[in-house]
Amino acid sequence: MKTKGYKTALFLSAILVISAITSVQAVDPSIEFIYPTPEDNAESTKDYVVVNVSITTDNISDVWLDWNGTNYTMPTTALNIYTYRAANLTNGVTYTYKVYANDTSGNIGVSDTRHVTINETTGASFDLELGAGWNLISIPLVIDNNSINAVFPDANDGDELYAYGGDDWQIATYNSEAGWYGDFGTVEPDTGYWYSANTACTVTIKGTEAGTRTVLIAEGWNLIGYTRLTHADLNDLLVNVTNDDELYAYGGAYA
Repeated sequence: MKTKGYKTALFLSAILVISAITSVQAVDPSIEFIYPTPEDNAESTKDYVVVNVSITTDNISDVWLDWNGTNYTMPTTALNIYTYRAANLTNGVTYTYKVYANDTSGNIGVSDTRHVTINETTGASFDLELGAGWNLISIPLVIDNNSINAVFPDANDGDELYAYGGDDWQIATYNSEAGWYGDFGTVEPDTGYWYSANTACTVTIKGTEAGTRTVLIAEGWNLIGYTRLTHADLNDLLVNVTNDDELYAYGGAYA
């Protein structure tokens, strides 16, 4: 009887060990996005996206990227790191992607699903026409040097630029010897300005096209700009506004 009980104990112990091993092998590969992969719902200013993942399991046999419904093999670039560069992407398009990994035991892991929108910035220029007198303007491009002296280097003596801060007006004035001076020294994207020109002129603005913009609208009056080169429907451009909000434009004379 003792011998029989001893064998039974060994048999039960073996079952427990086998169950533990089977449980470990059944774990699917864990996939984690790492830099420089964009965050979910991010924008890319390039026509390509680099997808990087880290997979902790060592016995990986295959890793592939599902990019907008098409699968691409992801090669390993370092220990447990896999990379794919999706290139020649279309500006303005939102892409959906996720990563799969298969280990040598046949277990398959899948990452979270992510989305990225291509907002490729390109060099551009814009001729800003200033008439003699008052002009309601904004800078339609993202510029590297946004100082007033860099944006309006050939102003005329006495030209004035007005900015509105929500409570009061700020004024900058041009002098051929001193340049622009006054309450502020830069022009900002998404902001509107009144420009009082003594003589009609054309100012060439050079920069890059802007992507999606978010502008804070405070209660009351706001002097805002339009940072695009193309027209847009107001219903598509201004969202989350409230009833009875009003928008005013200036065409050279008060209406």
